[in-house]
Parts: sequence; structure tokens; C-alpha cells
Amino acid sequence: MKRILGTSIAALTLIAASLGAAGASIELRFETMDPIVGKLLELRLIRLKTGVELQRIAAPELSISNFDVTFEGLEPGESYRVDVYGDVNRSGAYDAPPADHAWRLEFPEISESESLTFVHNTDFTDIDWPPEIDGVLAPGDYRNVLVDPATGLEVSWQNDGETIYVGLSAEVAGYVAIGFAPERRMEGANILIAAVSDGELLIEDHFGTSQTGHSKDVASNVIQAAGTEEDGRTTVEFAYPLDTGAEDDKPLLPGSDVVIILAVHSSSDSLATRHTSRSTTTITLDE
Repeated sequence: MKRILGTSIAALTLIAASLGAAGASIELRFETMDPIVGKLLELRLIRLKTGVELQRIAAPELSISNFDVTFEGLEPGESYRVDVYGDVNRSGAYDAPPADHAWRLEFPEISESESLTFVHNTDFTDIDWPPEIDGVLAPGDYRNVLVDPATGLEVSWQNDGETIYVGLSAEVAGYVAIGFAPERRMEGANILIAAVSDGELLIEDHFGTSQTGHSKDVASNVIQAAGTEEDGRTTVEFAYPLDTGAEDDKPLLPGSDVVIILAVHSSSDSLATRHTSRSTTTITLDE
């Protein structure tokens, strides 16, 4: 979950919320960040083994050029990455350098306490800032959006070279589902089906076994997911590999047109219940 640090930062140290009981930490000391003062600064912490984003924090208007950010509650021996960008062009969102200033900081197999002094520089990296997987969709979260008239599903997506980020939202109290690259109807599709029941997200990774059938994969390839149900609307977000490496799953190629199947159930959270409406359409992945 993103932590908003406020428009005026009085202290020199910004401490991200503790991520667990483990005792390791990463301390970043930022210096001479003058080009970003008065502008949006965002950071996100990723666990490299799983690709899961553990936390993201933001200062909507950075007020000081020298400051610290500390991530606590990390696992000793694990590897992490911190992506950082400053909204130098004031667009309100991430744009590839040099429009915005962005860096990627790697921390392999951390010890109990890691520290790094980072001085502003122009050795930028295009970090392709993804949407936050929090189960809430806001305008501008994703680069691509379509509304499917047959199911009422709003489908949002964007991808980098390895991962696709998807948001599904519809005025239903039941499940929402999407399948990628079917051969005929459901057959051969990589299918993600999800519902929010009693405030808890249920999400399963399936494979289309026939034109009208699908079954749960032996292992889920979902990297990260979140969902909400409010005022009769179900919203689900997830991150999923473009290439799962599984024998039955088809790799999805950046820049390609991909046929997708969509389905919803108007009221049931049972992921085994037949949908109440379905549709087929095509999306284009980002280059």
C-alpha cells in the first residue's frame, strides 16, 4: 500500500512502515536531490525472488534535497530492489527519462542492516513505473483501458518486458475473469478468475482444457493481487508474468495483439459456477 508522506516534510528521515517482524533494514540517504524539490517523488520496494512489490511511498511535493528513507522488517539474506523516480516534468505520473528522473537500486542478499548514500545523477534507468496493485482503480492508473459492452467489464492493463498488470472492474457482486490467447472459445487460454468474498480476495490461475471447460493450474503464476467489493462493484487487480514458463501457458509478447475472453457472474463468488455473461475481444500489449 502506498504511504503518502505529505506535501511538507519537516523531518529529515522518512521511515516506511515496518513490513514484518524480521530485523533487517535498508537505509537510503539521498543527497542533492534539488531537481526534484517541489515535485512528486515516489519509491517502491520489490522482493526480487517473487517480484512482489512490498511497499510504495510518495512525497507529493518534496520539500528538502537531503533526506533518508528506511525500509524495516526485511528478511536477512533476501534480495531486494528499490525503484525511485521524480516527476521532473510535473505530468503527475511517471514518464520515461529524461522527462522524469528515475533510478533502480539493487540490494542482493542483504545483511541485518544495509545502507546506501545516493547522490542525484543523470545515469537514469527506465523503470516503467507500474500501477499499484491495491484493488482500487483510479483514472490514469493504467496506460490502456477498455469497457466491454457485453459483460460490463472495465479492463485496464499495461505491461513491461516481463509482467502484465491488469485491473478488472464491473458492477457485479460475483466473480470477474479474463483469459489470454485462447485457441477456440476457452480452449488453450491462460485464465485468471477472481472474486471478493467477505472482504477476502479469491483468485485462481486456470487453463482452458476445452472449448467450454477449464481447470485450476497445478501452481498459480499470479505474482500479486488485490481486490475490493463496494456498492455492488467488484474490482480486482493482479500482476502476471508474460511468460510463465509453464508448458501449457502461451507466452505473451510485448507489442502484440492478444485475443482475450472475458466473463462475469452477477452474484456468485463461487469460481466454479458458470458465468452469467461472457465476451471475446482483442487488446494490444505495450511495446
